[in-house]
Amino acid sequence: MDTSPHAGVSFHWLDGLIIFAYLMALAGIGYYHSRKQKDLKDFFLAGKSMKWIPVGVSLMAALNSGMDYLMQPSGVLKFGIVLIVVNFSWFILYPYVFYITLPLFRRLDVFSAYEYLERRFDVRVRSLTAGIFMLWRLSWMATALYVPCLAITTATGHPDWLYPTIVLLGTLVTFYVMMGGITAVIWTDVTQFCIMFGGLAITILVILANVDGGFSAIMANATVVGDTSYQNPVSEASSFFGKAYGYLFIPLPILGFFWAGLLSRITTYTSDQVMVQRFQTSKTIRDARSGFVITAIGDVIWMTVLIFVGVALFTYFEQQGGIPSWIREGNSEDQIFPYFMGAVFPAGLTGLVIAAIFAASLSSIDSAINSLTSVAMVDFYQRIYKRRKREETNPSEEEQRRQVRVSRTITLIIGAIGIFLSCNVSRLGTILEIANKLINGFTGPILGIFFLGMFTKTVNARSALLGGICGTLMAIYVMFWSSPQLLADMGIAGLFPGGEPISSIWPSTFGFFGSLLIGLGVSFLFPATEPEEAQGEEWNWFSVTRTPLVED
Repeated sequence: MDTSPHAGVSFHWLDGLIIFAYLMALAGIGYYHSRKQKDLKDFFLAGKSMKWIPVGVSLMAALNSGMDYLMQPSGVLKFGIVLIVVNFSWFILYPYVFYITLPLFRRLDVFSAYEYLERRFDVRVRSLTAGIFMLWRLSWMATALYVPCLAITTATGHPDWLYPTIVLLGTLVTFYVMMGGITAVIWTDVTQFCIMFGGLAITILVILANVDGGFSAIMANATVVGDTSYQNPVSEASSFFGKAYGYLFIPLPILGFFWAGLLSRITTYTSDQVMVQRFQTSKTIRDARSGFVITAIGDVIWMTVLIFVGVALFTYFEQQGGIPSWIREGNSEDQIFPYFMGAVFPAGLTGLVIAAIFAASLSSIDSAINSLTSVAMVDFYQRIYKRRKREETNPSEEEQRRQVRVSRTITLIIGAIGIFLSCNVSRLGTILEIANKLINGFTGPILGIFFLGMFTKTVNARSALLGGICGTLMAIYVMFWSSPQLLADMGIAGLFPGGEPISSIWPSTFGFFGSLLIGLGVSFLFPATEPEEAQGEEWNWFSVTRTPLVED
């Protein structure tokens, strides 16, 4: 078969029409809900009126993006089915969310997750953590916006459309979030959840129809796909510490990958504004828990099927003479799925699956924009600029409408920043590497700060602040250390150890332990005062969750 990047690629006008109709429907949902946004409770919490089904479905769609459509199959081609180990993290996440985080946040009654940190520590720790979150979600948003645009430009054979498509798609999603707030986000995410899984079903059927031997032939390749040498140590050190150090440089060690995935997910369900805000829209904690069950089940099915797609693509191309050389030689595994769509899918189905990739991506992007807007509005504009605590204000109707207008302006600014970053995100490597080093890298420091607040009584604001700053700097350092091409482009390679780059899975781990251990260490050097100890006693997790939960 022809191995040039665009050989055999076709994109019918019907595919374009399907995508256009889908995008216009999203804009319509945003406009419809724009008339219902009267105050910040409506704009950010949907008036706390959501049932468990839309909450759970929309959260699953929000936390799983179009990155997965490209990242999981390409990751399987590169590393094998080892990626499935992250599914086992749900055995820990399920009881953690049910009995740790949901009881905490339902009692706090907050708009922003970071309001808790001011109560436990002070406004400095709140602002630092909210700022780290904004870096995290802007990274996520930029990558999630880049992915569907890469898919459509590869499937159509027009790589020159990449940047215009990023701008167009980013503008559209910013518009409907700006108009409809969290209500529009939730209902568009519900729609996109259905499209995501519909596109996945179509993908499976098309692949099975084009693979000789069908399902059994695909499963026979499950243990041979990927390069297992990525799990081998890069040094033959004999001492324990030497082996431990060498383990950091294995590109994808199984246990390390599981730990990194678990750490990222615990952070999501502890301190991610997307999660906290979504669960706060539900009527009761029972609705929130029921919604979480849907999220968990949907995530396991989603990830497992996408890994199967990766094995199926490997099987198909092996039967056709092998993975195209331009993919192997150019480290372009991320383009294998959209290339397959453009080359194999019949007219109309390409458009449907690209719409599904758009749906998976936009469900993350819109949630990221809305959560970033809520943090910028509540934690920075209201608390820092206006010097107001939300619980101490009783704004007039005119002031509430003005706050909604300010929130919409912030939404526009965040959308513009996300579009700019998305145009430059590809320099960090493959999507799997970007997800680990850039997106997940910021999760560690945030989780460390929250753990210091939730599970200690004597750590004070100074300790948490220094721990968070040091942990963030450590995570950023490891991000750069894992990106040799970026270091070369910036001319700063001399600031980092020579030899093999550290694995891209470790930034979050360094950030987490840096924040946690340094925060604990500083608290021993500078013990809490009596007022700080009383604050820690009142606002740690144990004390908060002992208070009665009052719900309407």
